[in-house]
Amino acid sequence: MTAIAMAAGLAACSSDNTENLGQIGAVSGFLGGVVADEPRAVRIARDVLSAGGTAADAAVALYATMTVTKSSVAGIGGGGVCVVHDRQSKKVEVLDFWPRPGTRTADSQTATTIPGVPRGLYALSARYGRLQWPQLLSAAEQYARLGVPVSRSMVDDIEANRDRIEASPILRDVFMPDGNTLQVGDRIRSVNLGALLTSLRVKGPGEFYNGALGAQIATAVQNAGGTLTAEDMRDYKPQWKSATEVKVGNETLYLAYPPRAESGRAVIDASTELGAVLNRYLADIDAADSNVQSNTGRSGFVVLDRAANAVACMTTMNKPFGAGLGADAFGLNLAAGDADYAQTPLMGPALMVNPFVFEYYYGIAGTGTPAGATKQIATMAEDLIEKGAAANVPMNSDGKPAVNIVRCLEGTPPHPESCQFIADPAGGGMAGTQ
Repeated sequence: MTAIAMAAGLAACSSDNTENLGQIGAVSGFLGGVVADEPRAVRIARDVLSAGGTAADAAVALYATMTVTKSSVAGIGGGGVCVVHDRQSKKVEVLDFWPRPGTRTADSQTATTIPGVPRGLYALSARYGRLQWPQLLSAAEQYARLGVPVSRSMVDDIEANRDRIEASPILRDVFMPDGNTLQVGDRIRSVNLGALLTSLRVKGPGEFYNGALGAQIATAVQNAGGTLTAEDMRDYKPQWKSATEVKVGNETLYLAYPPRAESGRAVIDASTELGAVLNRYLADIDAADSNVQSNTGRSGFVVLDRAANAVACMTTMNKPFGAGLGADAFGLNLAAGDADYAQTPLMGPALMVNPFVFEYYYGIAGTGTPAGATKQIATMAEDLIEKGAAANVPMNSDGKPAVNIVRCLEGTPPHPESCQFIADPAGGGMAGTQ
């Protein structure tokens, strides 16, 4: 695996007073952990935590790596949403960088979106990171330029979407080189994407959105038949929002999006505030178009650092592998811009924190499909209400059901030994901790 060089250059001091800060192994003992659907990205994020990075740093590095190793659901041309807990500032908030549809300038265009990832990740790094931005993108850049072995998680996505890949030159060039579908262990490589990541690493996202590069990308997308203008690029900004709060005993559960339904059937015991809210999410699933929602290209991950800062995110390309259209010269495939697919998820990521001492207790994120949302709801009911609380929840089979969890039900930092890092086998990922 390509090593991630974490040279010094920290914006704040770590609790470890050592000259090795910024280098893998700087943190001894409990460093936190990460769970996600792509193993190599998990290893990079764990290295960031080991080097003294915050949960935000690790989340940025993980997402950036997934733009190469799991671009089916987390490409540069997509977006996402994160719930972020920062213990020092005693704050929990939502970072929303969901990809928004680009401007249509001709009737014949394929609907594509404005890429939200560069500015979204930069916003997360700038507000809650400790390590320097270039360090967090270095592994992704090297993987794109030099190649990286394909994981089983990625191959599963390739095999499930072979027809879409064959129909798109930009996808076919990366995932079916010389007409051969990539297999586990084959090297995935995109020199053009590597060059784009180099620009983002060196210059930050300013040139990508506001400069000549952004204008060139918009022109290339229009020439390829997509919907994107230079004004779209310049105007795009991620949004910091308040989370939806639900009381759970002495703790508070912070959710990325509120349920759409005003009420729902009492499938879960509605005598608790959480039970009533989860029933409303179940009503959202019942009301959704399963044909659309089951085919959304999404993934979820959770990161916790040693100081109990945490980030839970959902990534999206709206459809698996996005629109299959973008700016080939930059290795940029955009998320699908179809209105139905671009909707926010049925169930977004969530974190549970004690709002008085800001100890971390629970984080969960999944795929947001009907299957994934139902599984997330059932898991939360069992974990946070009581065993058996989800006995009457009708499990859904529409879409990938992967749900990743970091639970510390005795609270951390006082009880890091209570933490469990659980990667859903359905996602093909893993947990990384110490």
